[in-house]
Amino acid sequence: MNRLLTLAAIFALCGCQPTPTPPAAPEAEEPTEPGVEPPEVTPAVGPSRNRTVYVPAYSSIGAPDGRPTLLEITLSVRNIDPTSTITLTHVDYFDTSGNRVRRYLRAPRTLAPLETAEFFVAAMDEAGGSGANFLVYWEGPADAHPLLTETVMVGHAGGGHYSFTSRGVELERPPEL
Repeated sequence: MNRLLTLAAIFALCGCQPTPTPPAAPEAEEPTEPGVEPPEVTPAVGPSRNRTVYVPAYSSIGAPDGRPTLLEITLSVRNIDPTSTITLTHVDYFDTSGNRVRRYLRAPRTLAPLETAEFFVAAMDEAGGSGANFLVYWEGPADAHPLLTETVMVGHAGGGHYSFTSRGVELERPPEL
């Protein structure tokens, strides 16, 4: 009996394999052509410039039954410049009549290269109406890329859901604050 137990233990131990070592992480790929390096990115420089972006939004849309469908709004403000930090100075939300409903920033907010800021309007907030909009005031180097600004509207009515986007437009002549 002892021999059988000893043989079983030997077979069991022989069948055990050490835990395999995970493969090393692959190293960064080399350029496909010898001597070809990625281009250097130079930070934007020069005098600072103030700019303004107009972004349309819809806090409600009409429905066939005559009752408005309320929508929530997310304003996405993206610094698409890979090297320049910019500063958001104000983000204002306006209603259909052009009256400012709210100002989102209490103090300027910097956005690092490729950083995104988001601002939210709840679906139950009817203040903006069907012609709501935002003005995004910002400053940065004169040669910085323009911001990418979009609103995303989402809502539902009955069994259906709505979602769509609007893209901002940089104004040639910034309005007065």
